Amino acid sequence: MSRKMLSKISILVILVLVFFLATGVNSAESKFVLKLGHIANEKQPYHEAAVKFAEMVKERTKGNVQIQVFPNSQLGGQRDLLEGLQLGILDITLSSTAVLANFIPQCQVMDLPFIFVSKAHVYAVADGPLAKEIYKNAEAKGMKVIGTWENGFRHITNNVRPIVTPADMKGIKIRVMENPLYIDMFKALGANPTPMAMGEVFTALQQKTVDAQENPLGQIFASRFYEVQKYLTLDGHTYSPEPVVFSLATWNKLPKQYQKIIQQASDEAREWNRNRTTEMDVKFLADMKAKGLEVTELTKEQKSAFQKAMGPVYEKYYNIIGKELINKVINTKSK
Repeated sequence: MSRKMLSKISILVILVLVFFLATGVNSAESKFVLKLGHIANEKQPYHEAAVKFAEMVKERTKGNVQIQVFPNSQLGGQRDLLEGLQLGILDITLSSTAVLANFIPQCQVMDLPFIFVSKAHVYAVADGPLAKEIYKNAEAKGMKVIGTWENGFRHITNNVRPIVTPADMKGIKIRVMENPLYIDMFKALGANPTPMAMGEVFTALQQKTVDAQENPLGQIFASRFYEVQKYLTLDGHTYSPEPVVFSLATWNKLPKQYQKIIQQASDEAREWNRNRTTEMDVKFLADMKAKGLEVTELTKEQKSAFQKAMGPVYEKYYNIIGKELINKVINTKSK
């Protein structure tokens, strides 16, 4: 082979290598910039956890995977964000299971009223083998759930009266998430539930379009609902998980080593998020009391009356979610 031919082959090899490096075919050196959208503002513990998650992923992939976090519904409401995953225009979101249930119906088992007796009970379900059953249809919808972070137990605020008994909810117009279960739950209490995106709630309360809303303490505080509400009832009617949901197309593009790093970072951020939520709920509640919000904490007997009112809701959702799955969640032992 002539020297000229060897020179041509050498140049061709170099060009091919440059092409592969430039186009990222060498997956070990590929760079990914991923968009993570959610609806909470920067004071919410799960937003803080999202930032920590992004930092861990960037550091551990040596900058090859960078996650840009967009809070405050900048990229849309929860349903918009989940549809964005399906369309491939968003990579990651943190979403309530109540809204995720529009795509994966059985995951609303997590939102059944009073199904969880404690956070330890929640974690035994969300972190255990049952989670695979709860989220099993996600991939068929173009999504992948990699973990369950925390928003917290949900409570009611309103401008009409202190809520102590189920009868106190009668006639109250309450904003709920865009989920039939929440509509059914509050109809069973005699309220008038109104589905509404989170970004619209403050104005709706301020303008008295609705009388009430329900959310975890962190969301109530961060959204400043105490400025436009008089009463808070600590009833803990449902627990609000915050699954970390990837676009399946995005997840499948990531090299295995990056998937492993992201999974581990998500698990660590989840633990930080849960600890932070528990810690900050105490502060949020004290701050809101100081700002004039009247707080009622239900006794065990008072809460039992609300639980009994949920009988028709359970009867309906045995057929939608499946009685077997509901009973598995109820009977899961806390760690």
